Amino acid sequence: MADIALILSADKYAIPDAQGVVQNLHQVWMSNEYRVSSDTEKGCKPMKVMVEAEVFNNIMKHDLPGLFDVDVKMRPGKGNALAATVVGFKFIGVPKIFPSPAAIAAAAARSVPAA
Repeated sequence: MADIALILSADKYAIPDAQGVVQNLHQVWMSNEYRVSSDTEKGCKPMKVMVEAEVFNNIMKHDLPGLFDVDVKMRPGKGNALAATVVGFKFIGVPKIFPSPAAIAAAAARSVPAA
């Protein structure tokens, strides 16, 4: 199953467990277009997803935020309820959400009144 997602950030953590063994964790914050708007909620809610080191390393090769084709596999979860596991991301592109530093500087220069 595939879906398109906007990956907002990717983070790597090294956390010792109860026995002192360091666990390397790779976390991705992403959002997709799934959302039913109502009078009390609107917009895309971000989701935290843990990924394998290889998947994390592939994501880190690209600029973020970025659009990715997400490969999701279904599996039985707690109490045999449906759970989804992200098994891979394929880079699509970088959306132009925020202006570049050059565009910000140009806009600031235009807003300064001439002396």
